Amino acid sequence: MLGEGGQGSVFLGEESPPPGDDDLPPEDDTPSGGRVAIKLLHARLSGDARARARFAAELRVAQRVAAFCTARILDSDVEGDRPYIVSEYIDGPPLSRVLADEGPRSGADLDRLAIGTMTALAAIHQAGVVHRDFKPHNVLLAPDGPRVIDFGIARALDATGTLSSTAVGTPAYMAPEQITGGPVGPQADIFAWGATMIYAANGRPAFGQDSIPAVMHRILNFPPDLGSLGEPLRGLVQACLNKQAAHRPSSQQVLIHLLNLAGSLPQAGGAGGGTGPRAPETEPAAIINHGAEVVSTDTGIRLASVPGAPPPVPPSPPPPAPAPFPQPQPNAWTPATPGPYQQQWGLPGTWPNETGGRKKRGIGVLAGAGSAALVALIVAGSVIAVQLLGDDDGAPERDTPGGRTGGQLRMSLDSVSSDSTGLSPSNAGYGTERIVAKQLYTGLVETAPDGTVRNRLATSITPDSTCRSWKIEVRTGTKFTDGTPVTPESFVRGWTRAAQAENGLASLLIGGVRGFQDVASRKSSTMSGLRAYGSGFQVDLDGSDCEFGRRLGDPLLFPVPESAGAPDNGAYNDQPVGNGPFRVESYVKDRTVTLVRNDVWAFGKAKLDRVVIDLSSDALIKGRTGFQGQLYQWAPLDSANLGASRGDRSMVSRTTTGLNYLVPLTARGPMASDKARLAVSYALDRAALSSGLYGGAYPAANGIVPPTIAGFGKPGTCASCDRHDPARARALAQEAKLGPGTTVPLYVRNTATHKRWGEMVVAQLNRTLGWSVQLKPAGELDLRGYAREITSKDASGLATFAWRADYPSAHNLMRPLLAGDQAATADNGKTNFSGWRNAEFDRIMNEVLGMPDEAARTSRLREAERIALDQMALIPVVFTGNAALRSDKLVGLGMDYDGDPTLATAAYK
Repeated sequence: MLGEGGQGSVFLGEESPPPGDDDLPPEDDTPSGGRVAIKLLHARLSGDARARARFAAELRVAQRVAAFCTARILDSDVEGDRPYIVSEYIDGPPLSRVLADEGPRSGADLDRLAIGTMTALAAIHQAGVVHRDFKPHNVLLAPDGPRVIDFGIARALDATGTLSSTAVGTPAYMAPEQITGGPVGPQADIFAWGATMIYAANGRPAFGQDSIPAVMHRILNFPPDLGSLGEPLRGLVQACLNKQAAHRPSSQQVLIHLLNLAGSLPQAGGAGGGTGPRAPETEPAAIINHGAEVVSTDTGIRLASVPGAPPPVPPSPPPPAPAPFPQPQPNAWTPATPGPYQQQWGLPGTWPNETGGRKKRGIGVLAGAGSAALVALIVAGSVIAVQLLGDDDGAPERDTPGGRTGGQLRMSLDSVSSDSTGLSPSNAGYGTERIVAKQLYTGLVETAPDGTVRNRLATSITPDSTCRSWKIEVRTGTKFTDGTPVTPESFVRGWTRAAQAENGLASLLIGGVRGFQDVASRKSSTMSGLRAYGSGFQVDLDGSDCEFGRRLGDPLLFPVPESAGAPDNGAYNDQPVGNGPFRVESYVKDRTVTLVRNDVWAFGKAKLDRVVIDLSSDALIKGRTGFQGQLYQWAPLDSANLGASRGDRSMVSRTTTGLNYLVPLTARGPMASDKARLAVSYALDRAALSSGLYGGAYPAANGIVPPTIAGFGKPGTCASCDRHDPARARALAQEAKLGPGTTVPLYVRNTATHKRWGEMVVAQLNRTLGWSVQLKPAGELDLRGYAREITSKDASGLATFAWRADYPSAHNLMRPLLAGDQAATADNGKTNFSGWRNAEFDRIMNEVLGMPDEAARTSRLREAERIALDQMALIPVVFTGNAALRSDKLVGLGMDYDGDPTLATAAYK
């Protein structure tokens, strides 16, 4: 007996010729006199119809698989009293025993193992079989290469290329879909192969080896422990362990990539004849040639016939998404018919997780030096001949601008706020509601990354000479997803609905529209300053605003159909009907939002089939963890995670209109002197603060207005911001009569970021100026409570604060923070906390919106910024923005002007 399992026992046997046939030559597949393995169904199961059926299914599956990758079937009887299967005996130990006896594999040994096992899996999948229990115990290390055995729970694929199953397999090597009971296809074997390679390289399982529930939990929720597994296998294995089956490569794609990494082989016309060999740039790889004629070609991947083999399958375009089990696709990597992993797998010669130039470390020699440039695989009666092109083959880069259509993107966001009206744009002022609204709706304009405004559904936006009355022409022929047209009335309806929303955020954008307050207070159902006409609508303002057009891209001002009704219409708010690149498929409050492509979008079609947004109160923590576990393809980062993500090539960030600054309380105390405020500014090491707070993702502030607003953010506006000058800081402090030991309170908001920021400022000022800066955390988290503390009669010193413009406008950023009529008290809700006043600054703020010429407005606003900085009315620290982790499997996924993901242009490579 060689072994025993739940289904049967395996015995070692010896084959001998039938009696009386000694003179006859043995059949080709009968090793006369050789050893065989005999699997016998347990006697206790011989009367069990289901057990016999499973045994017969194992035979049928094993017979479908090419002999070179497993043990050949020599004889069988599954109908008799005691069913049995006779197979070739593989004289080699299982990988699990070798690893236990000899320790982990590395170098060429590991490379050979990777290619040999993946060759077997590619053949198994080509036969239309899913193994479902690939693991070290089922890999036998035969003298001629690894063999994969035990198809006891393997299944033949159905017509869809997948099969549904209960959780069967070995827990440490089971893919997530096996654990959850989802559809299982060849990608489950790819996951198991990746886990097996980690075990082979490290001698320990990828997801631990304690209790089965704990292991399964890690497989579902945590990234694998890659240990000492090095590149280039490391990145490939990591991709194979993606939590989502659709995003794992196929076995053929992995094999092709492994073979390509084996080195630059001689091109056609080498040792096999032709014009002479090209010297290989790395040591040549061996040829996997199972009795097939090796055919030489000079480009790409080809199917080739060999004697006795059927004709090759003709080329066909690749499917839009990874096939459930791959069929031969000889042109899958050519630019004309880009495959779904064309750039992801970087053929030839590159791997997305590697850095540097295109010359990469290759896989070591497989089994000796071969001279041909092809690898031939006999798979299911045909031959796939793969040419391994060198890095300098002259072929165009395998890139597909715009990516492919199809696939699902998953991300994590905060739950929709409790005071929200669901997913409709009526109060989409911030956070998740704003991001979702951008996917469901298209507005009049959008703000480009450089801060300029470009038309979308608006064909023209025209103010009168005073900028008090605006006419907006609307593009015709566009529709909502329910088929109703988008008209000028749709915008009037959307603006009115936003004005009626209880949160009042619309007042920040259209509070100056005549009649707004009447609608907001429900005294009227219409704004007197908002009127639709045939091809557009007119907006009349209470005062001049030549920047009004910059406000029009905000989600609060998106159009809505007549079915939207009042702002408290819950049915519409949870299932809003929009006109954007996506539409709502489902929304479960506090759990998930699922968006699908809107095929009637006026601006084309999004590439992604679906966007799934997991909602959670701790979404930022879960998002980063889920991204590392390859559950999410986009994960927003907060300041706490930015430092931890420093150096991560997946991280993307964008500076927006945000500013972190210190508020000098100028009414009394040490900051009443402008020299003291300048001393603080020169003493601050802003680069160190940016690094400590945000991992250096955002730039040190060189002024009040960030560079994302056109005409601002250039060096030279603020000398004390441009350079850290401790000597100058100490001199100014002495002039202000604030020598060493001076007590200076520093108020901080009751958040982790502000507390950490305050601690860093305390350390810098105490070290540079010798002051005794005392941290004073605010007693309350809310803004009103903070305002009460820093505007009290005994408050003095400094305070931390952060601000962001509502739209790309220097006026909108500076006026609330510094204008005299914006002076804050404990209860008025205004934000000029410093108490600073300057008549010329106020004059500019009051006159600039009436100036039609944009260049003139910018010039005056820059003058206002210089006035405030000369007196250090506020002390800029860091320009801020948004950051996220982004999967390198996608193209077109970046950040818009607000730092939100550009899902409408995102696509898988």
